Order: sequence, then C-alpha cells, then structure tokens
Amino acid sequence: MKDGVSVRAGDTIVISASKIVGKPLPTAVWSKGGREIKTSDIVNVATTPTSSTLSIKYASRKNTGDYIITASNPFGIKEEHVKVKGCKYQFRVSAVNSEGVGEPAEVEKVIELVDMEELPDYDLDAELRRTLVVRARASIRMFVPIKGRPVPEITWTKDDSNLKTRAHIDNTESYTLLVIPECNRYDAGKYSLCLENVAGKRTGFVNVKVLDTPGPPVNLKPREITRNSITLQWEIPIIDGGSKIHNYIVEKRDATKKAYTVISTTWQKCSFKFADLEEGAYYYFRVSAENDLGVGEAAETLDPIRASQAPSTPENLYVTDVTADTASLAWVKPVHDGGSLITGYVIEAQKKDSDQWVHVAAIKALDYTVTDLIEGAEYTFRIMAVNASGRSDPRESRPAIIKEQTCAPSFDLRGVYQKTVIAKAGDRIKLEIPVLGKPRPVVSWKKGDMSLKETQRINTESTPTSTVLNISEIKRTDQDQYSITGKNMLGTVTETITVLVHDIPGAPTGPIKLEEVSCDYIVMSWEPPENDGGVPINNYIVEMRETTGTSWVELAATVIRTTFKAAKLTTGTQYQFRVKAQNRYGIGPSILSEAVIAAYPFDVPSQPGTPVVTLSWTKPEGDGGFSITGYTVERREMPNGRWLKANFNNILETTFTVSGLIEDATYEFRVLARNSAGAVSAPSQPSEACTCRDDIEEPRLDVDTSYSSNIIVMAGEVFKLEANVTGRPLPSLVWTKDGKELEDTAKLEIKSSDFHTTLINKDSLRRDGGSFILTASNPGGFAKFTYIVKVLDRPGPPDSLTVTDVTAEKCVLNWLHPTHDGGAKIEYFIIQRRETSRLAWTNVATDLQANRFKVTKLLKGNEYIFRVMAVNKYGVGEHLESEPVICMNPYVISDPPQQPEVTIITKDSMVVCWERPEHDGGSRINTYIASISGKPVPTVHWLKDGQEITEAARVEIKNTDFIACIVVKEAIRIDGGQYTLLVKNVGGERSVIINVKAIPMNLESLQKMLLV
Repeated sequence: MKDGVSVRAGDTIVISASKIVGKPLPTAVWSKGGREIKTSDIVNVATTPTSSTLSIKYASRKNTGDYIITASNPFGIKEEHVKVKGCKYQFRVSAVNSEGVGEPAEVEKVIELVDMEELPDYDLDAELRRTLVVRARASIRMFVPIKGRPVPEITWTKDDSNLKTRAHIDNTESYTLLVIPECNRYDAGKYSLCLENVAGKRTGFVNVKVLDTPGPPVNLKPREITRNSITLQWEIPIIDGGSKIHNYIVEKRDATKKAYTVISTTWQKCSFKFADLEEGAYYYFRVSAENDLGVGEAAETLDPIRASQAPSTPENLYVTDVTADTASLAWVKPVHDGGSLITGYVIEAQKKDSDQWVHVAAIKALDYTVTDLIEGAEYTFRIMAVNASGRSDPRESRPAIIKEQTCAPSFDLRGVYQKTVIAKAGDRIKLEIPVLGKPRPVVSWKKGDMSLKETQRINTESTPTSTVLNISEIKRTDQDQYSITGKNMLGTVTETITVLVHDIPGAPTGPIKLEEVSCDYIVMSWEPPENDGGVPINNYIVEMRETTGTSWVELAATVIRTTFKAAKLTTGTQYQFRVKAQNRYGIGPSILSEAVIAAYPFDVPSQPGTPVVTLSWTKPEGDGGFSITGYTVERREMPNGRWLKANFNNILETTFTVSGLIEDATYEFRVLARNSAGAVSAPSQPSEACTCRDDIEEPRLDVDTSYSSNIIVMAGEVFKLEANVTGRPLPSLVWTKDGKELEDTAKLEIKSSDFHTTLINKDSLRRDGGSFILTASNPGGFAKFTYIVKVLDRPGPPDSLTVTDVTAEKCVLNWLHPTHDGGAKIEYFIIQRRETSRLAWTNVATDLQANRFKVTKLLKGNEYIFRVMAVNKYGVGEHLESEPVICMNPYVISDPPQQPEVTIITKDSMVVCWERPEHDGGSRINTYIASISGKPVPTVHWLKDGQEITEAARVEIKNTDFIACIVVKEAIRIDGGQYTLLVKNVGGERSVIINVKAIPMNLESLQKMLLV
C-alpha cells in the first residue's frame, strides 16, 4: 500500500496494518487531518494485539487523502502513512450514424478525478450585520448560510464563554445554526465565526446585545477605613444589561449575622462611606447596580472588613542596652490597636545633626537590636505600629550615645503601686519587673526568708529586659513578702514586693449562741470569721429552715452586726439557723446552729379534740297526735356512701354535734323524728354537702418573672414593685427594707388591696437601691419575696476614713469601699486635703486603686482635713471627710521619774525606789536608766534571789562602761522577784536591789528591760 489505495465512489475503503510488533504490545490509532478516526455507522476500526484494519463504506471524494496509523508504547511512537485516491480514467469518443458506430478517438492523457476547490464564504442577513438585540430569557438564534468546496470546517467562538456547553450548534454543508435558549446578560458580546477548508479561511462576527439587569460592579474594595467608618469604592459593571445604569443599592451586614441591611437604594456615585460602625467589628458589604430592567447581580466583599484605623502610638520606647556598635530597643504595644490587629512595627533612626530618618527594620516583636551603628555617635530612634489601616504616629526614644556602658543593677518598680500587688483568690498574676544594669544582672527571687521554690503553679521567667513572676490560681497561702535580688560585678540590689490575696471570707466563728428564745422570735449571736478574706466583712446572711424540711429561707441578707432577731416564728415549730459572712468578693461558707423550738419558757396545752360538725333543725309541723320524744341524725359520705346513724343516744333538742368525721371528706346529713307512740317520721331533706376542713389557706405571692432578676433603674427614674396575693383569711402585707418596715410617704407610695399590693418609688436615688422584702402572713403561715433594686448612680461616700501614723511630715489614710457603689464598679479614688485655715481643696491623688495611701510633704504643726471620693463610670461620688489632724511627731521625751529615794542601805548595797513619770511622752515606759561610774570601770553582775544570772534563750545581758542592761523576754510569773545589780572594781563594790512583779497580760507578751 505504499503507492496508495485507489477506490471508486460508493465502494468500501479497506486499509490494513497486518503486523504490529513491540514490547509491551503497542496501541494503534487511525487518524486523518490531525483528527482521530473512531468507529461509526460507516466507519469500522477492527484492532487485535498485532494488527489493525480501517474500513469506510460508501466512499466519496471527501474520503480521499492521507491516512495515518500510529503505534505507541512507553518506549516510542511509530507512524505509517497511506494515501487514498480516486481511480484514474481514460476516455474515447466514437461517432454513430445510420450505418453504425465508427472508430473511437482516444484521449491520450489518463484523467484522475480531483475534487474542485472553492474558498469558503458566508452570507449574513441584515439583522445579523447590525447588532442583534434580544431580551433576557428569550432565545438567541443565528442562522448563517455557508458555501465552499470541500465543505469548510465551521467554528463558533466567544471570548468569555464556552459555547460547547452553553449553545446548541448545528452545522451542515450549506448552513450553520447557533441557538442559545433563555439567554441572560452574560450571553451578550461578540460571537466569532470561522470557516476553513483546503482552499482558504474566512472569518466574521455577530454582535449580540441582551437586554437584562446589569452585572455586578467590579473592583469593589475599601478606600478608607477608620475606627467607626469604612469607605468603599467600585467601578461600573462590565455588563450594563443594554441599558444605562441609574443608581446603586448599597447594603451591609455584621459578620455575626446572616441578613443584610439596606443602607441606600438611590446612590449614584461609585463610592460610599459607611458611618457609625462598631469599632473592631467585622462587616460584609455588597453593591448592586440598577437599570431600566431592574436590580442586577450584587458584588460582595469576599472577606469581612474590620472597622479600624491606624493604631495609637506605641508606649515607652526604651534604649535598654548600648554597646560599641549596637543599641537594643524595647517598647510596649499601643494602648489602642485602632480596631484592627497590629501586624508589625517600623523602626527608624536619626543621627545627631541630621534631619533625615533612616529606615532600620520592620518587625513583629516588641524588642529589637539595631546593629552597624557608629561608635561615639548620638542617635535618636523612633517606632511606629502598623495595622491594616496604616501606621501610627511615631514614638521617639531619648538620645543615646553608642558606646560600651556599665551600671549597677536596679529594678524599675514604677509599675507596682506602693510595691504592693493585690489579687483575688483563683486569679492568675503575672508580675513583670524591668531589670536594669550592665552587665545584665543575675536575678533571684525569695518568698519571705526562703528561696522561691518553683512549681508548675508558681514560677519565674526572664526576658532580655525584665524578670517575671507567674502565680496561677493564687491562694491565700501565697500572700507574703516576695524579694527580688539583682547582682552583677558593680553591686547587688534587693527590692521587696508585697502580694496580698483577697478571697471570700471563712465561716463565722461559732458556735451560734441562742441568746433568747420565745414563742415567736429567737435572738442569736456569733463571732466574726477568723479569716475575713483580706478585706472587711460587709454583712452577714442569716437563713433558717424548719427541721421537718430541707429548704432554707433567707431571713436577712444585710445584717451588719453579729446579732440577729428572727421574728414571726411559728410557736412550737423546731428551727435551725445558719449564718454566712459576705465581703466584696462574695459569700463564704456557713455555720449551723443547734435545732431549737420556738416556744414559751413554760409548757403548751395538750392538743384539742377531733374536729366536729354541729347541726341544727326545726321541729316537725305535725307530731302525729303524740308528742315528739326524740330525733335521730344520719350521715352519708359523698358521693356514693350509705346512710349511717350518727348518734347513739336519744336527741331531745334540735341541735346535735356530729363527731368522728374525716378531714377533707364531704358529707350530707338528715334528721328523723320519733313520737311517744314509737312512730318514726320520714327523713328530712338532706343538708347541703359539707367538707370537713378548717377555713385556712396559707398565703401565696404571685410575682411577675421579671422581678426574679435585679431591677436596674437610673438615678431620678421611678421604679415599681408589685405582687398578687392569695390566702384565707386575707393575709396582712408588710414591705421591709434593711430590717425596717416601710411606710407610705410622698416619695415612697405603698398601695395594698385584698389581693394586690404595689410599691412605687419616685425620683430614685442611690440609697433607694437594695433588697425590698414583701411578707404576707396569716394564721396559715407566711410567704416572702425579695426584690433586688439597683439604682445606677454615682457612688456613695467611702466608709471608715481613718488617719494613722501621723508624723510631722506625713500620715497614712485608710478607708473602706463605699457601701453603695452606684451599680457600677469603683474605678478609682480621689484624695484631697486642705488646711483648716483655708477653704480651697488640693488634689493629693486622682487615680488611686488601693484603699490606703501615704500622704507626704506636709508641714509640721499645720492642721489638715482630708477627704476621699470614689469614682465609677457615672461620675465622682460623695466625699467622706476626716477629723482635723495636726502634723506632729507622736512621741516626745517622757517626764523624769518622781520622788526617787534610797530605802534600805547596807555596807555593800542599797535599794532605790521612785514613782512613774507624770507624763510618758505618748509611749509606754519600758526602761529606766541609772548611770554608774567608777575608776577603773567596774565589772557588772546581775543576781536573782542570790544566784548570778547568765544569758539564756529568754535572757539577754547588755553592759557598757556606764550602763548595765538585762532583758527578760516573754516574762512569766516566776520571773518576778528580787533582782540585784552588783558592780565591783579594785576600789570596792556596790549593789542595788530592784523588786520586779510579773503581772499576767492578755493582749501581748510581757517584756521587761532593766537598765542601770
């Protein structure tokens, strides 16, 4: 077949590759004109592992050409070409007349049939030559007649669309048809048609315009972002829907929500500012264009956008270390991040005598070492924080000279107020202390006098610029003095920090004493808790329960003293009480009392008899001719009981008391009459049904569920408390607050009816808040409900302002948190002072967190008044003033002892007696001094009861040339007696006898010091 295959029109073309070899066995593929030939109705490809045959039925001129069989395996590809051509023909012509056919004349050249070639072409009608306009959801139909020989290959294309999936294309030898059903805006555009055959190529296009709503705006992005606004910009849609865009619909939604909120429906610009956004919140935005046909598809921000702005300036840029060519910087992150995450920091440097700032680095950490600096030069550094919105204002450092430096160790304790840290039990504290010194000091921690033992809960860590103490889940046992020591070649420094741990209080100290017991009240008392949690006890909570039940009832929640009277108790009922202490951190555990019966000191009467029912009736109208001699009463239990006789003796009167009935059961009664002849009348009509029960119903309070939580009102507003009440007999209603019964006044209005009560408070003040208790009571019992009202206002005055440790130049103020915090957290305190000779107040401290403050720089002899005010988010509260204080040192030299005399004189001793000084100078007298003299200096001996005293654990002897001193610590009764001081030298000896009496002391150990 190398010379090709000749075939006649209508015959079958058969091309065979009889031997295909290779390892592994190759795969054979037939192709023509670059296209693979596949099996169809007229084409058959028969392939075996070693051969392949191509058969084409009904051959025509279009089947001529070059056929290629390709065999391939992983090791290579082999192709063979076979040319299929039409048969060659010879022609001859013979003439025919009446005599027959003459001799033929032959055409010398052999003729081979060759298909005629014609350039492809198309014919667009007038509608397609212009722009084709179609409404949305209609069909696009483009019919184009074509011609060309051989039949050209037809290709439709559109730049932004895959027409194979979107359009239906039908191609024949004479036309091509493209149909798109239910078109939309995206089907608009330029459709290109390409016709190609061996004779050439022809292209054309059709413009299609789809009338639809516009497409989405493009390039939607933020242009400007601040902490409470975002400005978006966009470009007009690429597809306008065949109509001019009139306006845009702008929407937003919070990232935490699903629904969009329409902001504007008539916006005409390509930018919009969204104002009044929540700082730091994330938002999605979308914008839709609108034309004559409606609102188009929306463009939406892919990721949420955070309302933020450039961060605030970083805090405190320090030059922590300087060497010959480097400078180490450290800083604190900005107070405000602008509402967006800080992504890094930019550092710049400026050399002295230069106006140019040089970029150094962009980093994410909070410290950096600048290198390659010039030794001896002076530099200033600055840093800027960066977030999604831009850079902050710069923070500059102090100028630093680049040279090797050394300095003694020190600690920067400015961040620890008065060297005291206060924490709540269970919290985690992280105490970071900047460490200064060159070379870097070695740091160690101590707790009390012992080295700090590090555990998983308590540990320390070091950073290049600081040392950190971490305490997780802090406990009361962690309260102590923590000392920190830094040491380098230039010295050692130690600082002490006090850690105070506050917690809920412990249980009150028991037992609960029942001071007085009566039939309807009990007076009890207890002692304060040994552990107050580190802060003063605010109040006590007293609860009770009947021993027959398990539920506790709160009697009072604001008890200030350690005594309480439980009133309105039920006589004969056994009760148990419990008391809990409360401080600013919460309520502590309780202490239980013994069970006690509310009763008089004497015995109560025995119980009454069984309840009974009394009946009465009228005599019969007729006695049957004989006198009535008696009556019989019968009863029946409802609803289906039998009539039973209720009396066992003859009833002579027309009244009778029926006994032996069952409580809560329902009965009917009837009466029969008997006369002297023994005749018994018919029974009377039954009485009305009667239920055996005492007519008493325990009170009940029906309170709206909104009163179950705290009632919060602003100062100056009106609050209203109300409840419905039921009970038989009608209960009495009492409103109380802080243990006192409330009365109806112009400001506090109380309205009560049989089944409803209302309390209305007008012009609410801070002191109007608290617990309002409504109590309903009747013989069946009582019911209580507590309303908690919180009035949001400025705080009240602090409690218990005291002035202590007064000297000539300073004093210490102590106070407690206000009883009323105004419904908000106390943020800080303000302290002011004034001299009593002046009216103007001067600020001493304006942002104080603690409840204690040392006032300094006072003038000796001046009289001062101090006042403290608490501040919450609603403003500055009422002040509390101290008593006038004169700045004087508390102690002066005591007066001299009075009436000294020698009472007993011997040859070598004497007894000296004197009276106490008239004024002790403001401090207890603990020492008397008598000078001694002699040449040479005498030796000193102390004796007691004739035996010389030597130093021991409790006895300390201190002697100088002119003074002799003996100290007996923690004196007890046997330390009393006669002490003798004996002095000797070569000139002789002298002695003094001192009588000491040991008196027991309850509050502190007795220490006596004798100096002679």
